[in-house]
Order: sequence, then structure tokens, then C-alpha cells
Amino acid sequence: MQLIIAEKKELAEDISKAIPGTKNNKGLQIEVGDYVICWVGGHILKLKDPEDIDPELKKWQLDKLPIYFEKWEKSIIKNKSSLFKNLKELIKKADIIIHAGDPDDEGQYLIDEIFEYLNCKKQVKRLLINDNSLEAVKRAFNKMENNNKFISLGNAAKARSIADIVLGINLSRFFTLTNKDKITLTVGRVQTPTLALVVNRDFEIENHVKEKYYDLMLNVDLKKFVINFKYYTQERITNKEDLEKIINKISDKNGIITISKKIVNNPPPLPFNLNNLQVEANNKFGYDVDKVLEITQALRDKFRAITYNRSECQYLTDEHFKKAPKLVPEALKRFEGKFKVDLSEENKSRCFNDKKVKVHYGIIPTYKPELDFDKFSEEEKNIYLLIVKRYLIQFMEKTKVKKTELLLEIEDEIFKKNFSTILDPGYRNFYFEIEENENNEEDEELSFDIPEGKFNFPVKKDDLNIIEKETKPKSRYTQASLIKDMNNIAKYVKNEKIKEILKLKDEGKDGLNGSIGTSATQASIISGLLKRGYLEEKGKNIYSTKLARDFLKILPEPLKTPDSTAIWWLIQEEIKIGNAKIEDLTLRVLGEVKNIINGHNKIIN
Repeated sequence: MQLIIAEKKELAEDISKAIPGTKNNKGLQIEVGDYVICWVGGHILKLKDPEDIDPELKKWQLDKLPIYFEKWEKSIIKNKSSLFKNLKELIKKADIIIHAGDPDDEGQYLIDEIFEYLNCKKQVKRLLINDNSLEAVKRAFNKMENNNKFISLGNAAKARSIADIVLGINLSRFFTLTNKDKITLTVGRVQTPTLALVVNRDFEIENHVKEKYYDLMLNVDLKKFVINFKYYTQERITNKEDLEKIINKISDKNGIITISKKIVNNPPPLPFNLNNLQVEANNKFGYDVDKVLEITQALRDKFRAITYNRSECQYLTDEHFKKAPKLVPEALKRFEGKFKVDLSEENKSRCFNDKKVKVHYGIIPTYKPELDFDKFSEEEKNIYLLIVKRYLIQFMEKTKVKKTELLLEIEDEIFKKNFSTILDPGYRNFYFEIEENENNEEDEELSFDIPEGKFNFPVKKDDLNIIEKETKPKSRYTQASLIKDMNNIAKYVKNEKIKEILKLKDEGKDGLNGSIGTSATQASIISGLLKRGYLEEKGKNIYSTKLARDFLKILPEPLKTPDSTAIWWLIQEEIKIGNAKIEDLTLRVLGEVKNIINGHNKIIN
């Protein structure tokens, strides 16, 4: 018997379709031919709590810190006991085992750890699937390799999981025991920098001092219309006298206006990944990020209406493009009205790119004509339709925009004005993305036509006007904007080396530019901070509490930054290729924990 262990039930079912023979669904497994296919549904094992390894650690004591085990024991996750029992029996009976976890470090680890836990010495092959289509699964079967080749990939995830528990358990206990109010405080590699983002933003808002700055405007009369040009500078001008000098310099001089136009075809936004969907749903419906995860899980597990919902990818495979003629008409039935779609190769969206699909692909609807839409809750309908729309617009016309740029040069000084005119809304007739833009100046709509060319223009002093403005504080975080900053946290990092490492970690990932956490964990991080009383919501806005602010005061700076994520990632990359061991990361983290505890003890004593 050949046993295939898939990470998810959905994948197990898709694998069964690629194997010839009669299929027999038997609860926790699918039998077809000589194969038995089962699944684990994510991690089936977890690292034990310290007190489950050593009962003396149940009582939190300073003299027992730091806690570290050379071999950190594991236990079966309670609600996974049936899956584990079934899997254990199947592994005993199997002649050949095929590992079909996701083709990334976490997917490798969560099945490898089962073999390690059961001391399985049987032959294991590796089936790497990043596209669940029938053709792609069949191709993957022809490319199977020995699982031993990929053990180091899983070791990277194992190292990270142990490192996270070493950091979290030790420092949570330490800061709980040493804070004067004896309040339970929790520390985490991702949690704490996320909390610092909100606390720092709140302090920035509350301590904001209005500062005056100045814009220099030039009214240009082009006979039929008047255009308000703005003096172009990369820096805010805070000294009014600087602009007065420019006025004196250019008054009664001749300038040259250059008017240029270009037609731009703006493609639709890519299909959703989980983060994008959470942001859009928060902006549009006010759903919190944890709620969106819950809804998508129901859409996937209960209704089989969408593809894998925890994806970080926004791209689709070429195989998905081939399947579009079948899926698109079915998806369009959800909407009233006639919407033009183009399924031709010439109109192929940028989202169809095999090279961009590493593990999972973007979240899209599944082909399911029998789907009973009326059984959806209102929330499920809203999220489902968002997903469907983002898929359908890949086959609609681009938004055609005429960009008009006006540039005035006079005495080495430059004034600019940009206009945009929508010639054809294209996909925007069907779907318009809601974005939170902070301090972004958009092009004005142009309601009249301006001829291209160069024109001489005499600048008069009366046409120049200095406008006084005041700086505004940043906006409070919402769950949507907090997710965005978690995915772009590198911009707040002052250490250039750390910043570059964080960016390198996310290279090739659209929407990520130095991130912490994953799309699957960020929601739980935010909801955890809310539940523990570190954050609170007023309307859509997120505020840090007194507890959070007091906590941040006593934490050493390294814990408040994403530096750990950057450094850990470098070591994990070395583990993946076999140039480092698991202990290279875990012992390094243990050393950092010891330094924090010893350094803080000195302060306390």
C-alpha cells in the first residue's frame, strides 16, 4: 500500500482525481487503487508547555529562567487526536509513504515532524504540488524525489518554532514576574513589534506639534482656462522668505510651459491574497481581520466556494487561464447586468504567471455550479462577491487614462501641474478598489482639453501666491492600515543593514516590503493584542491602552523592533541549504534571552 499524506483535505481530494481507479471515501482517508490518501489539516503536533515536560516549571519563578530543553518534546493537538490515530495506523501498514505537504518550509516540517515523533524509518518520497489542477498534480507525480533531500527545508521551520517558544515563554514569564503590578505580560517576536507600531503612532499623534510650511502657487491664464501651478520641490519649505526670494527672482521673467500627454492603460488589481482581502473588507465593510479569516475558512471548508484562503500569493498559474472559459461564465451569473469579458490570449492578465506562484496561488472562486448562494450569510456573501469580482476583472478591459503633464521652467525654477482624464473606466465599471491613502496628492480630473506643445509665458508678480499650511498628525491605525504596516515594517527601521535584510526576505512578493508575521498569523496577532487588553478599538480606529504603554516602557529596545525577524531569517536560510543547524538559531535566541534577563536584573537590583 502506498500512503499519501496531504497537508489539507482539499489537496487530498485533488490528488485522488489524478489517480486512476474507483474512489472510496472512508471518513479520514480516500482509497483509490493501491493508494490511500489522508490529510493532517495543518500541524497535528505542538511543542509541549514547559510544565508538561517538567512539572516543577508550573510555578513561575525567576530562578528557573531561562527555560530551555535540548530536546523539546511534542504532544498531539487535542482536536487532532482522531487524525493522528488514523495516520499512525496507516503509516504502520504502508509500504511506501509519499509526503504531500505544501512546498515550503512549514509544509515540509508539519509532516516530517510526524515521522520523527513516530520514529518512522520507512521510505518516504516527496510530492511537490503548488497547483491543485488535475494536469499539474499528474505532472508532480512524475517528478517525485526522495524526501531526505528536503529535510533541511523543514528544519528551518522547526528552528523558528522552537526559537519562538524560547523567546515567548521565557520573556513573558520574566516580565510578568518583575513588573511592579504583577500583571501577566506576554512577549512575542511578531506581537511586540506590532504593539510598538501602535504605541509609537499614538504618541506621535498625541505629541504632534503643528508646524507651518508654505507652498508657492502660480496662476497661469491660458486664455480659455486658468491653471494653478505648484512650485516643485522635494522638501517642505518652512521658511517663507525662501519663497519670497524665488518670487523676486522670477517675477517679470519669461518662462516656458511644456504640455505633454500620454495614454496609460491601468491594469486591474491582482486577485486577492488573505492580507489584501482583509484590508479591503475592513475598509469596505468594517470587518475585523480575524472575522475575514473566519469567513473565508467557512467559504472554503463548508461551501468549497473558494480556493485556499490563507494564501500570501496574488498570482495564478497558466493552467488557471486555460480553465477560465469554464469558470468565468459561471462566476458572472452572480451579478445582474452585462459585463464585457475578454478571454483571449491577447488580453491575458499579468496575474497568470507560473514563475510568481511558489506555494499557493491567489484566492479565487471555485467552479461549483451547484453552489447554493442563498445559504450564505450576509457576511459570507459580501466576502465571496469581493473575491469573485477581483477574479472577474482580470478578464475585463484596463482603465484607459489620459495623463496630462504641465511643466513650467523659469530661471532654473520649476512649477508643475498634473491632470488625469478617464477615457474608459474599463474594469472600474464593475469593481473599484477602496484604498486608504495617507497624505497622497492625486492628480486632478481634467474637464477640458489642452493642446500639447511649448509656450512662452511671462510671469507676473501678481500671478504668484504663497499659501500657508500646517502639518497634520498621522491617522490612527485601523486593522487594515495596521496589517499594511506589518507588511511594510522595514520603513520604520533605522538600521540600514536590518532594513535591507527585511526587504530581501520579501523579494518577489507583491505588497510585502520588509514584513513581520504571515498572512495566516497576522490576524491572530492583532486579535490577541485586543483580547489581552493591550489594544482597544473605538469605531474602526485602534488605540494603545495604558497597559501597552507601560509595558513598552520596561521592554528593551531590541524586543520592540523587527530586528529578530531579520536575523532569524538569515539563519533559517542557512539551515534550509544545510549550512547551519537548528541549534544555531535556538541557542542564539537563548543567548539573547539570557542577556535581556541579566541586563534587566541589574536594573531592578
